[in-house]
Amino acid sequence: MSNLLLIDNIMPDMKNWSCIITVQEKQQVTDSMGTPTKKQKFIFYDSEGSKVEGIIFNTDIPRMSPMLQVYKRYKISNADVRTIPPKFRSAGLIKQWVITSKTVIEEVDANEDIMPVKFAFTDFADLAEYMDDRTKSVDVLGVVISSLAMKTITRNSKQSNVQKFVILNEESQTVLLSLWDDFLNNEGQALLNNMQSYPVIIGRRLRVNNYNGVSLSTWFDSALLVDPPIQEARQLKNWAMRNAESIAEIVDAKSYIKYNPALSLKRDQKTTLICNVTPSHKTAWVKANLSFEHIFQKYWYMSCAKCYRATAADYGIEFTCNSCKEKGPAMPRCRFDIELSDDSGAIPASIFGDLAENILTFTGLEAMDNFNQLLCFFQNLELPLEFVHAQLKTKTYLVHIKPVQTQLADARQRYTVLYCSELEPKIARPQLTHEPESVSLSADQQTENEQLLTPEHGSSSSKVRLRLSEKFDETDTVSTNDFDSPDADSKKKAKLV
Repeated sequence: MSNLLLIDNIMPDMKNWSCIITVQEKQQVTDSMGTPTKKQKFIFYDSEGSKVEGIIFNTDIPRMSPMLQVYKRYKISNADVRTIPPKFRSAGLIKQWVITSKTVIEEVDANEDIMPVKFAFTDFADLAEYMDDRTKSVDVLGVVISSLAMKTITRNSKQSNVQKFVILNEESQTVLLSLWDDFLNNEGQALLNNMQSYPVIIGRRLRVNNYNGVSLSTWFDSALLVDPPIQEARQLKNWAMRNAESIAEIVDAKSYIKYNPALSLKRDQKTTLICNVTPSHKTAWVKANLSFEHIFQKYWYMSCAKCYRATAADYGIEFTCNSCKEKGPAMPRCRFDIELSDDSGAIPASIFGDLAENILTFTGLEAMDNFNQLLCFFQNLELPLEFVHAQLKTKTYLVHIKPVQTQLADARQRYTVLYCSELEPKIARPQLTHEPESVSLSADQQTENEQLLTPEHGSSSSKVRLRLSEKFDETDTVSTNDFDSPDADSKKKAKLV
């Protein structure tokens, strides 16, 4: 007869034991790198909150996995107990129970209401600290309030399905979470089926990416807990139900598809010199001067009012967008090219939406109206642009940029402005990120930068631009990333009650 023990008392190679556990996590089935082995991991906990990793391999997965469901209680007997090699450990667990077709599993009536497990959640405001760091992951708690359309993409020569879900915290901050493949088929379907009841999720071991400033994504080691029986989750669901009207307004406004500087801007944001910005950087922060005085351009494009993709539809005409598949009117959106420069060099960039309007002092509609009176718009020096150009020469901005695939006619790399904010005059030259204090430029780089920064060479910018009529007939002047909306809504939402 087996001994009924707690997790901490069950040692490797021990026989004749039983333990009553609850399934905390059930991960997706994954492949072992470089081998045909398939595996599925679990996390079990006992009445004292101690945890152990469970694992099922290969042909035992379809037989044994359905017997273990999240949040349910089981009596497990005589699994093979092993010590996990250090390089394979995750979640701080050092022991592993190997579940096979011989392992005895019996469901037990649950008599506990709250999971006796503590989680260390990362605040949304701190997610930027983990951005694009493949060695780190985060645990987050949030309520799912909406979803975007599912997309099928090709990754590593394989097709994958992905869908973005909008999660919200009690500070009314939103972040997009991408669920891939099996996560979408399993937990994703549960979220879609119960969206109206404000499902709360715990995302474990998620990756932080730079989409829209900050976003989250599942990967092979992640786990999603839907409506977990913990106090924090229940409190968040109750909060969501009390604030249903305000949440509906957030969903209708779709501000979550816009860049959110409140999440992406770090408290001690470091910047790099422009001469050291390369296309290999997914994003970069620079302190720069903005100029577009010598760039002949249109300052707007016609866009889908929902997702901001370029369209050939006429202003105000209702049409179904080929990108987001939603129906709405075509609207002019502000967009123009600028030069970003500092003491080390200059790079071309494009700025969109609210950011562009704030710099230009024209709305997209006003820019369109003035463009239709082209001679007036570009020859009447009494228009505000002269004042704008003069003001820009006295200002320095903190700018967040990302590279785009389309290069200019002279093969220079172009960038998109995700965010920009005027700096106080006291702000000095930028700090270098992972770079020496003094930067040595090659003779060719120095010559090019000097030309770009010398006033009499200002016309060189226009030489690398295409003619107006040619350039703005091309839809690829607008970034092709999903919902590329670098508008910045810096107003922090008031905390709901």
